[in-house]
Amino acid sequence: MRGQTIEAGRCANTPGHGIRSWAPHAFRTLPVVLLRSLHYSYWWPGTMSASAPRIISEGPALTPEDVADRIGAIADTYVRHDAEGVAVVDGFGARVAVERGHLSLSDGIGEHRRVRRYAKVDHGLRRVVVLNAEGVVSFEALRWCAGAGVAVVVLGANGAHLAASPSGREDARLLRAQALALYGPSGLDVVRYLIGEKLRGHVRVLRHRLDSDSAAVTLTDLGEQIGIAGSIDEVRQLEAAAANVYWSTWEQSVSVAFARSDVARVPTRWGRFNGRRSAVHANSPRSATDPCGAMLNYGYKLAEVEAVLACRVMGLDPGVGIMHADLPGRPSFALDVIESVRPLVDAHVLDLCAGPLRKRDFVEDARGVVRVMAPLSHTLAEAMGAYGLALGPVVETVAGILGTASPYDVSVPSSLTGAKHRQAARRRVAEARGRDEAPARGPNPGGMAPRGRRQAKPSAIPPLPLRSCRGCGGQLAVDDDRDRPRIDWCPECLPERRVEIGAALPAEGHAAARRFAERTGTLPAHTPEAQAARAEANARQRNEEQKWAMVAEKCAYDAELDAAYFEDEIRPGLAAMTLPVIARATGASTSAASKWRSGRTVPHRRHWSSLAHLVGVDCGLPHVGQ
Repeated sequence: MRGQTIEAGRCANTPGHGIRSWAPHAFRTLPVVLLRSLHYSYWWPGTMSASAPRIISEGPALTPEDVADRIGAIADTYVRHDAEGVAVVDGFGARVAVERGHLSLSDGIGEHRRVRRYAKVDHGLRRVVVLNAEGVVSFEALRWCAGAGVAVVVLGANGAHLAASPSGREDARLLRAQALALYGPSGLDVVRYLIGEKLRGHVRVLRHRLDSDSAAVTLTDLGEQIGIAGSIDEVRQLEAAAANVYWSTWEQSVSVAFARSDVARVPTRWGRFNGRRSAVHANSPRSATDPCGAMLNYGYKLAEVEAVLACRVMGLDPGVGIMHADLPGRPSFALDVIESVRPLVDAHVLDLCAGPLRKRDFVEDARGVVRVMAPLSHTLAEAMGAYGLALGPVVETVAGILGTASPYDVSVPSSLTGAKHRQAARRRVAEARGRDEAPARGPNPGGMAPRGRRQAKPSAIPPLPLRSCRGCGGQLAVDDDRDRPRIDWCPECLPERRVEIGAALPAEGHAAARRFAERTGTLPAHTPEAQAARAEANARQRNEEQKWAMVAEKCAYDAELDAAYFEDEIRPGLAAMTLPVIARATGASTSAASKWRSGRTVPHRRHWSSLAHLVGVDCGLPHVGQ
């Protein structure tokens, strides 16, 4: 199917009927995932003969793989559950309302829809994020969220910030100190603190994620110079030098891993990070032209929204910047604040780049600008709880610096972190212990029953998506006793991957042995430790074989079973078993289990019974302990 531009006229024999009469029917008959690929051009001449809509231009073809990707992406998006207290609402006909006292979130596309309901007592929500959805948000739902302490964030196209709540406190004295900070020492203190936190975070990313100690040392030196900088302009220059080193390391080290099934379908430049300069907007990171840059921009926008909310809660103006220049419609102070949490977004994006990502996670427009699509956009939005948790102490510290610089007696509360409340509680407990009294339990000194379980706070680490198969990109199954999959390959792709690894193992083994011999002067198998371990293993194996032979003589079994029986009846079932499972069942090493499973060797008969039981075959052979 091709993206088409359609010209429609007025039907002469049906006055007043034209594009509006057939468009609803066309929209009902076309798959909903393809509607946005059709662009309509309306022409309404005064008089025109009847004719059906005609195609006047054609766009790039949509391949069956593209259609399947979009349908699969929609299905995967709307089976997701909330993560870290963030509920994402997206799609057509979205609805945020209150039903029978519960907050009801309804969203989805076509037949893939979901409805989530939350009670006021144990909702566990921190954010309701509406991502460019088509639908409604009721006033009653806004009141419900305000009373429950849940912020509602509405983001439009390209990340435009349409609405957010709650409003927060107001203190004109703090606002005046913020406005005058650019012209006094408090502004320099704020900038030093924010950029210092940013560089310390970048050092952690360089050392622990990119393995670049030299760049980390350079940024550490620049951070020390920022601590003694004499002006905001000097801090800007030092930050620019640090950014050049930091992003140059990214360009050299960062690559984007796609599922093998999608590698041939994505542009070559998508596989690497092309720097923080867009090929569309010169000298600007906006309109990224590679997936890594698109994810960074999206994550920074979400962190900016969290910074705006945090500033409002603390009584600061998100638009009156100190380091970023004041511009109409830009939250400059929020951009100042998020400098400290950009390393957290960077670390999250690096984890996502490790993949495997899918081609369907991104879309490229006619200019080459790359956008993040669902379900990856939902994964990024679910990290807002972690960004907000990291921003809390930062915004409170900045508010404290500004409050100290005010000529008024400004008391800055700990509305975001609750640190002052905890300190007061610890102080009351210490005073009560000094008087040998039972400490009062918060607002309940009368001995009433304690409150119920507190709401769980979000993790300081952004949540990662479930690992996908590195071959086909499909979702991997999760065992009941775990939160994440144990493997990186699905059962369909695993045999092919095993063959690939098995073919490369001999050459890699010989190369590793050669490097070891060049370094130590002896082969790995000839070292005293290896010889002692081999002798011990051989002795243990002979002992077990003798025990099994003694048991086998006392048991009646088919002595005619040979290697062909193992190849035909037992080994095919081992293809679906992992090496640790085979090793645990037999007591052998994973190396031996790999040889048995691949058919390179045949195990001793004492292992046949365990292997047969593992694959569901009864061979009649005894176990060693029988």
